[in-house]
Amino acid sequence: MKKPSINDQQRRSHILDAFIVHVIDKGFHRASMAEIAKTAGLSVGQIYRYFSNKEEMICVLVEQQTESYLTTMEDFLEKKDWLARHFEHAETEEFKRNRLLHLEILAEASRSPSIAAIQEQAEARLNKHALKLIEQRYDLNNQADIAARLEFLIALTKGLLVRSDSLERPFSIQAHALYQRIFDELFPD
Repeated sequence: MKKPSINDQQRRSHILDAFIVHVIDKGFHRASMAEIAKTAGLSVGQIYRYFSNKEEMICVLVEQQTESYLTTMEDFLEKKDWLARHFEHAETEEFKRNRLLHLEILAEASRSPSIAAIQEQAEARLNKHALKLIEQRYDLNNQADIAARLEFLIALTKGLLVRSDSLERPFSIQAHALYQRIFDELFPD
C-alpha cells in the first residue's frame, strides 16, 4: 500500500479538524458531511477520497486520542498535586475541546457496536500501559490489586470529566487534601 504524501496527511488532518468543530457543536450524528466539507473548504466527494465515512473519522480520532494519552500517562499517574495539575485549570479551550470530544466518542460507542469495539481496544491499550507504569513506579505487585486501583482512578477521572463544567474552581484546600489522601492510599510509595 502506498504511504500517503505529506499533502495527503495535511488534508486528512484538515478534514479531521473540521469534523471535530462540527462534532463538538452538534454531535456525530448531526455533523453532516456537507458542513464538514464546507468548513474544510472541500467538496463532499473530496472528503470521501480521504475517509470512507464518519465512522472512519471517529476511528482516527480515537487513535489520535489514545496516542496522546499514552504519551502523557506517566505524568498523569504522578500522584503529587494530581487534582491541581489535571483539573484545576480545566477551563482552557483545549481541555474543553478534548473533554467534549471524548464524551462524544463515549456516547457514540454506546450506540454503535463498531465504535464500541474501537473504544474498547483503545482502553485496553491504555490500561495495559497504565498497569505497567503503576507496577514500575509504586510499591505494588499484585496484578488484581493494581487493576482495581486503576479502575478506581479511571472512574474518578471520568466522573471529573463529566462534571467538569459544574465544578467550582479553584478547588478548596479540603478537596486538595482529600484527593492527596486518596492518591497516597491508591499508590503507596
